[in-house]
Amino acid sequence: MNRLSAPATASFVFALLLSGCNDRTHPDDAEMASDTPLAAAEPADAVTDATADATSTATDGAAPAAGMPESAALGVLNAINAHEIAAGEQALDKGVKGEVAAFARMMIDQHTENREKTQALNPDATAQDAMTQQRKGEAELAALNAKSGDEYARAYVDAMVKGHTEALDALDTRLIPAATSEPVRQHLTATRGHVAAHLEQAQRVASAAPAN
Repeated sequence: MNRLSAPATASFVFALLLSGCNDRTHPDDAEMASDTPLAAAEPADAVTDATADATSTATDGAAPAAGMPESAALGVLNAINAHEIAAGEQALDKGVKGEVAAFARMMIDQHTENREKTQALNPDATAQDAMTQQRKGEAELAALNAKSGDEYARAYVDAMVKGHTEALDALDTRLIPAATSEPVRQHLTATRGHVAAHLEQAQRVASAAPAN
């Protein structure tokens, strides 16, 4: 068997060690390779967070939906006034008597006064809400007109209780909240007091009115 000389043996061992080193991956190199994708992902996360924050801010700062314009609210009020005046005149034409007649005259006088005050505040009679209220009043008057005698008197008083109840609700939920100027707010608030008093009186008259 041939023996390798000492220099040849040393060269062979050195070659084996060098080959082994080239096949290994340094632990630090592996960690760096693993860390690289995480470092690259951070900007994407930052963009996502920024987008979410911007969306949240835009949503939180969104303006609320616009309500009824002040002029339209006044238009609705004057449509109510016009209906109460016309109903009172119709009741007197139908020959109602006693407390019912007195109530009808009061409706004509007080709603005429309120209509004049409302008119001075520039109501919009052509607003959709005002026109809807006007058509509602006209339909109710037509239904009342088909009655006569005690039946009419009772129907008129019942209509006054219903109408003033609805007017109070409209003032509380739509008309007063629509006021953007102090004079209009004061007028609508004062009107609410008058309507509440009318409702109480209509309820008293209704309790004494003849049954159908």
